[in-house]
Order: sequence, then C-alpha cells, then structure tokens
Amino acid sequence: MFSNRTNETPTTWLIFAVILIAGIALRLHNLDRYSIFFDERSTMVISQGVVLEGANQKEVFSTLKVTNSNFWETPKFSLRPPRVLRSFTYNENYYPRAFTPAEFWAPKTIEDYYEANNRSDIGNSPFYYLLLHFWMEVFGISDFSARSLSVFFSVLIIGLTYLFGRRFFSVNTGLIASAIVAIEPFFIGYSQQARSYSLMFFLTLLATYLFLQIIENEANKRQNTGLYIGYIVTAGLSILSHFLSIAVLLGHALYALLFLRTIKGWVKMAISAVLALSGVAWWMIFGGGTYTLYTLSYQAELYKRMAETRPDNNPFGHILPATIGNVFTKSLPLFSDLIIFTNGLTDALAGKKNVFVSIFIGVLLIIWYRFSNRMKLNVGLKTAIPFILALSGAAFYSNHKLQFIILSISIFALSFIPDVHRQADSVQKKRLWMIYIMALFPTSFLIIMSFKNGHTYGLMQRYSGFAFPYMIILLSLLLQYYNSIKIEFRTLIFIGLACQLYFVSLRLGEFYEDRSPKYGYFSTPRAPNPYYEAAQKIKKLYQKGDTILYPASRYEILSEMDRTFLPYSIQDAQVTNLYLPKDAQYVQVMDTTQTTHILLKKAGNPEPVVIKKLKGLRYGLE
Repeated sequence: MFSNRTNETPTTWLIFAVILIAGIALRLHNLDRYSIFFDERSTMVISQGVVLEGANQKEVFSTLKVTNSNFWETPKFSLRPPRVLRSFTYNENYYPRAFTPAEFWAPKTIEDYYEANNRSDIGNSPFYYLLLHFWMEVFGISDFSARSLSVFFSVLIIGLTYLFGRRFFSVNTGLIASAIVAIEPFFIGYSQQARSYSLMFFLTLLATYLFLQIIENEANKRQNTGLYIGYIVTAGLSILSHFLSIAVLLGHALYALLFLRTIKGWVKMAISAVLALSGVAWWMIFGGGTYTLYTLSYQAELYKRMAETRPDNNPFGHILPATIGNVFTKSLPLFSDLIIFTNGLTDALAGKKNVFVSIFIGVLLIIWYRFSNRMKLNVGLKTAIPFILALSGAAFYSNHKLQFIILSISIFALSFIPDVHRQADSVQKKRLWMIYIMALFPTSFLIIMSFKNGHTYGLMQRYSGFAFPYMIILLSLLLQYYNSIKIEFRTLIFIGLACQLYFVSLRLGEFYEDRSPKYGYFSTPRAPNPYYEAAQKIKKLYQKGDTILYPASRYEILSEMDRTFLPYSIQDAQVTNLYLPKDAQYVQVMDTTQTTHILLKKAGNPEPVVIKKLKGLRYGLE
C-alpha cells in the first residue's frame, strides 16, 4: 500500500490497458445520441466567436446598422459597472433581413471572440474555448467532435490518476484508483458534455501532481526548475479553464503553509503563484473577462434575491437562502457522492428514524471490531455477529432496506481511515495530508462562498469535482488496508461494496438512458439533436430560389448581459447554421409569424415544407 514501488511489470501494463479501454468505451457510449442542451449551445457558438442571440451578428440578422465597433463604451476594468455594454433598442421600423450560412460564418475578429465569451459565459473558460475551436477545426463541427474533447481529457484523468497514485504511494494504489476513476459516473457524465469541466479536472490534478513534487524536492534540496515551469503553466491554464480552479490553488497554499519550511521555497512559490495568476489577470483587465467581476457580483445579488423571494419559481432552478440547515442539506450529497461507498445514498434514503438506526448500527460495527478480541465467545458466533448486526436494521427500516444496510457498512468501512494514516511513515503522512486537503477543501470553499453570497445556488458537484481523484486515491488505500483485517469484517465490507456498485451501475444506466438529473440534468430523455437533423434535411432539399424560415420565439432578457437588438430569439437559426456548410448560399430569414417550426418555402409553392418541429425540443429554454 505504501511501498512506493514504481517498477511496473508487463501484467501491470496489461491491467492498465484494460482499465483505459474500459474507460474509453464507457465515455464514448451514446456520446452524441442525445441533443445538446443550453450550456452546450453556448459552448458551440462561443468557440466560433458568435454571441448567443447575435449581439455581434446584428448585420447578419437585421437591417440595423451600428457604427460603434467597440465592445465597451467606457474604460474596462472596474469592480463596479461605470462602463455600459453596447446595447440595442428595438425599432419598429426594423425588419428582418435574409441571410445565408456564408454571412453567418463571416470571419470573426478577436473582439468577436471576447464579446462571445463575455456575454455567453461571463468571460469564463477562455482556454477551453480556444482548444475547442482548434479541435473542431481538425475534427469538424458536430456534437460528437465537441463532446469528444471532454472525453479526451477525461481519459487523461484516468492515466494521470494512475501516475499520481504510483508516484506517491504504490503501483497497486495507482491501478485501483485509475480503475475507480474509469467507472465513476461523475467523470463519465461530464466527459459527455461539451463543457470545460473535464479539462479543469485534468489540469488541477496535474497542477497538484507537480506541486507535491516541488514541495518534496524543496525539502530534499533537489533541482526544481522544470517542475516550477510546469506548475506555473498548468496552474495558470487551469484558472483560464474555469475560474473556480482558484480553490485548488488555495488548497496548495494551505498545504505549503503546513509543510514548506524554507524561506527560499516560499519565495519561489510566491513568484510561481504570481506568474500563474498573471494570465487570468491579463484576461480580466485586457482580454475577454473584463466584465466578469461585475457579472459575478450581479449574479450573486440576483440569486440571493431569488432565494429570498422566489426560491422555487425562478428561471434559474431551486435556490434557497444560505441558512445552516439549507447549506447542510445541499452540501451533504457533495461530500457523500465523492465516496463510492456512499455515492447516491443521500438521494435514496428517507426517514430520520431509518438514518439514525443505520448510523447507530454502523457505530456498533466499529465498536465490535475494536473490542471483539476481548470477548470470549464461540468462534462461529464471533464470526457471524458483524453480519447479524449489519442485517438487524432491516427489521426497523421502512424503505430502501438494502441501501440503509450499505450505509451502516460504509460507516464501518470508512472508520479505518485513521488506521491507514497511522500505518504510514512520516513522508507518506505528509502526502496523505495533501489528499485530505484536496479532497475536502474544494467543497468547503463552495460552502464558505454560499454563506458569503447568501444563497445555495453554487453548491453543485461539478464546481468541486476536482476533489474526486484525491478521495478516490484515499479509497484505493483503504481497499488495500482491508486485506489486513479479519476475514469476516473484510467479507462484510466487500459484500457491501459489491451491492453499492450494483446501485452505482443503475445510476450509470440511467445516465445512458438520459434519465439522470444528477449527471445529465434531464429526467425525460432528450431526442437526438433537432438542429443537426434540420441541417441535414436542409442540405438535402434546398434548391436555388427556396427560402428557409426559422421560428422567432419570445426572447426573455434575464440580465443586461442578455440584452441584444432583437425582441425575439434567434438561437434556432444560429445553432442550425453551425451544422450548415460555411460557404453555402441558402437564403434564410426569421419568421415572426410562428415560434415552433423550421420551414422550407419552395419557389412557386405556397405551402412550406416542415423541416423540423422544435416545440418541446429546445432543451434548457422551456
């Protein structure tokens, strides 16, 4: 477990290859079966320098002329909004103009990309959008190619987890941890989204991998130049992949405070931190993140107002005031789902009496394990007692009996973490403290921010998901430790884990069926991408003289960032054009008489052809 062996055998590489193949297969399965949703639509257009709803495509969709070419009307950087976003007022004399895919795909300037990122994702994740842009330049624009970038980094997480476990603990630790990462529903779920999360998880894990080596090399006075450079680049890019990566760097600072003992080392790390933050500082002052601080402040106030006045009936979902009870209820699943033993249990278990009995039995199992050697009982009875205790609760549970039994066993299984720590030598104990900090600090950071902002909206697993690899490494150490305990206790734990893996597999099955609000956001399965289907049908049916008509749904402005120049949404037209040839001359226009259909009006035929009915298919809008 703590042998720190790095001499892999052919069998090691064979096992690792099987883990990688399984991980790849699980991530590619049904990758583009279901339609992109709102956030993914934003991803697709931002990566192409297009603002969702067309704030930088005014002359494509309308006759409106705007001579001001600057995104901002006043100086850029400020915590308050003295500057004003360029906005447009609807004019009754305005009328839609016909446009073509070639006009939609007109070359974009760097200011277009900045504006797209600012308006459609508050200036967040610029490095991800840059990578995705060039990724789709190589592999084409499709749901599969957009999501496959996340698959790529998710697979890299499997490999990096193995390297992390092997480098700091043992080969077996690396293999077990990478196997858990390969099958973890959280990683699989976010590998199938065209969003920045998989990239963020990979870069933050890589930054920690380099950081821990730096700290240990400083203690041993070894050369660290290459590691420092790697850390600066990786940590900097992680923040440019998602701003919440800053929580990981704060975790690194906490660890350095505890274990970095040299003035020279502190100076080097301080310089590294400044250099790592220089990229995001430039982005916030001069790049596409100039509006971010104001938007974050505005959102915090808006969500707090929604939590206090409309917790259930608002456009953003279920938002509660940040009371101790509400924060505890929302954050408990974030901690429990980090652990494969307890993954999903908070969603399934109900009843205070049931929970109390299950916890009580878990405590009894711990007590029995610690003191059973002092009891003079028949060997067979002593062997049976752990199973009797675990099963006894079934007589009291009023629902989900097996899962409450699993909870009792999980409490017992996790009680061995202090034993793992005691067994470690001084070097390994320091490494374990790194694991503890990185496993718990990200979620703790979200809790602190929740109380600061006054609402629970940010308490979401994806925002603290970079904690998963560290908890998984700790669990892999635990699984190895169980080999040292008595067989009846070991058997009980592994039976409980096997039952839990069955329920985890059910959740994974729900995800593949698109019935998993937890990992896929939807309880009713989506249809395949209607915009892609519409684009393929248009390419097949369109002839010169035809006109494509797009529905003009009412456009709800939720914030100043959403304000554009139109009284209705043009998303349907924008997303469909993503899948049309970039040089096509198809004549297209917004149809202000209807809100549900993409139509093809054939020359000389008064009755249009229905390309696609969209009502009910605009995922994330309705």
